[in-house]
Parts: sequence; C-alpha cells; structure tokens
Amino acid sequence: MRKLYFTFFILLLFVGNTCAQTYIMSTNTGGVGGYRTSFFPNGTYYYEYWIKKADGNLLVPIKEVGEYLIFDQKPTVYHFYAYRPESYSCSGPCGEEWDSSLEATNFNANCYSAVGGSGGRGGAEIVPEFSIMSNQVLKMPSGETGFCDNVNLQVVGCTGPQRFFWEYRLANGTFKPTSVSTTFNQTFQFNRSAYVPSDYIGNIDFRVLIDSNPSITGEEIYSNIIYYNIIPCPPFLNATPITEKTSCIYKSDGQVTLSFDRSLISNEHFVFNFFTKDNVLIPTPSITLDATLKKYTFSGIAQGEYYIKYQTFIGAQQTSTNSAPYPTFKIEPPTQFQFEIIETQPSCYNESGKIQIKASGGTGPYLYKIDSGPEIEFTSITNEISVSNGDYYIKVTDKKDCIDTNAKDQKI
Repeated sequence: MRKLYFTFFILLLFVGNTCAQTYIMSTNTGGVGGYRTSFFPNGTYYYEYWIKKADGNLLVPIKEVGEYLIFDQKPTVYHFYAYRPESYSCSGPCGEEWDSSLEATNFNANCYSAVGGSGGRGGAEIVPEFSIMSNQVLKMPSGETGFCDNVNLQVVGCTGPQRFFWEYRLANGTFKPTSVSTTFNQTFQFNRSAYVPSDYIGNIDFRVLIDSNPSITGEEIYSNIIYYNIIPCPPFLNATPITEKTSCIYKSDGQVTLSFDRSLISNEHFVFNFFTKDNVLIPTPSITLDATLKKYTFSGIAQGEYYIKYQTFIGAQQTSTNSAPYPTFKIEPPTQFQFEIIETQPSCYNESGKIQIKASGGTGPYLYKIDSGPEIEFTSITNEISVSNGDYYIKVTDKKDCIDTNAKDQKI
C-alpha cells in the first residue's frame, strides 16, 4: 500500500503593481517532459508527477532552464509520488523498498517552498522539493510617490539567494540598467543626480531583472513595474534666517529675511507657511523679493518664535516640501522706551522754570515736542529748557516713533 506525505507551507506576500505576472519555480522533479499522470518507470523506481493550473489542466512552462520552470499562469497543484517496490532476490526481502511524495494545492505562489517526505526500508533516490515565487516583488509606497532628490527602493517579501538588477525608465523612454543589484530586503537608494538630467520633471518607472541563480543564464525574468514622480526640489536655504526686532515693544512689525541657494526658474513660485512654536499656522506675512540676491524678506511679524515650511510650484506641479528640521527664527522686541521729566521750579515770582527730559531704551536719538512747537532731537538727556509759568503738553518719542506706554504724553 503506497503512502502519501503531505506538506503545506503558506507565506503571505504583498500584491504588487498590476502587470503581467509570471512565476519562477525551482524543483528537482523536472519539467513538462517528465509529467506523468499514471505511474511510469524511471530506472529502479516508478513515479507520477504533474503541475496543474486553475482549470485542472496540466500547466506547461513557457521556459525551462535546468531546474527552473517559468510559468505565465499561477500553479494550483503540485503532485509528485515515487516508489520502489521490494525485491526478493536475497533469500527474502532485500530492504530496497521506499517511497516519497509531495502534494501541494492552492498554495500561495507569490512566495512558497515545500519539501516532501519519504519512507521505507531503503533510502529514497529522490525526495521531491520545490520553491516558487511570483515576479511581483516590488511594492508601491502607501503614501507619497513623488521625490526630488532620492528614493529608497527594495525587493521585499521572500528570502533566498536571488539577486535583483535594478532598471529605470523615464517617460516615453526605454528601461536602462543601473550598476546596482540587491538581495531581498536590501535597500537601494536611487539618487536622481546619478541617472536623471537635472531639468527632468515627470514619471519614472522601476523594475528589476530577477536572477534566481547567478551561476546559470536564461532563467531570469523581469519583475512587476512600480512608478514614482520626479518633482522639483525646492530651493534650499543657504544661511540662517536673519531677523529684525519689532520697532516698538507693542508693535507687530518684526522682519525675517531668508536667503536661498538658487533663483526661481520660469513659471516657478514659492508657497510659504509660517507656524508658531506651538504649531499654530499664521497668515503669511507680506513679502519683498530681492531676486538678484535670492532673498525674501517678510514683514509685519509679531514677537515670538516661529518655524517655516515651504515649497515651490512650477505651474501646477508642486515640488517637494522642505523637510524637518525646519528653519526657525525668533522675533524679539527692542528694549522698552521710557522717559522722565525733571522739573526745577522758579525760585522767584518773575523767573522761568526749568525742565530736563531724560530718555532711555528704544532706539535713539530721541525727539521731544512741547505743545505745538517743533520736534527737537536729543540724545539721552536734554539741556535745561526754560519755560514760563503755565501748563504744557510734552510728547517724547524715540527714533522709530515709539512712545512710553507707561508715561505717554505728559502734562506739566
């Protein structure tokens, strides 16, 4: 009575980008020429062997190279059974009987391997085994597919000795090989500067040539194709942001200047986003451009700490956003402007009084004005000013027209 040994292995793998799917199988049981649907002699043993597709018919490889079978349809059944009957020429049983088998059905052909079992008193001449993988070994990223400078690529899902030779294709072009090959789960960083013209913007496709056995040729197949979009890189800051304080402690007129490494090209424009330290988006401040020096000055910014995200658009095509850590800056207030009036009362009835105005902080030199008189500039303290008996309104400001918020205009 023959014995069957069943071995089932299921490994989950991703489903790659939709394209023509092929499968490469390595097996020690041979190709379509060895298929047998009933027992057939092979030397000292008998065997039956087939690989079938979903409709139940035999699956014929589109290519056979040594132990490698290439299919353009998914195998759904692998069956192998072999046995050697006992002989009795040894004054009884000779101990030559053995059998081996492997049956796999509806296996995940994206990434699968199996080894059969054997039994009997004699050592099995063949123990069936196979491994199979789909060419769907590249996976599209789940998020953004655009990159401006580089992208990390991987062949993922299985393990094994295969090597994968990377190729790329620009829009309306043909695939070109790179000088890079990787193994499973090994990262290849594709740097656009090494392969793509600096002014190219558009689609780029990737695939790998799958070489299952570097010691032989002819069993190679191409993988599925994944695609990305090469987008312009935004200009990069080439200096730390330069800030100017607010003119007065109570005003929101600080400034920051950003200097970039390149000018914008034709039809390109910036989009800036300013955030507070607490991640609150604020309205974009007014902007002044010095195109020659590639400088952008933003005005009307309140005191505080900020960071900036930016990107450019060429027409409707966006560039990549500058990445963290984002440039930061801090708008600080000036020292607080303040003043005091020093009065000297007249010693006699008919004499004039004297005043002095003393100012500090803010931005000098300072200005004072008495009633409707002219504005007079002074530094930190005025000379003595003679005034007759009476009430006076005195206005004192600094160079930037800041007032002392505590004193304001004074009446003496």
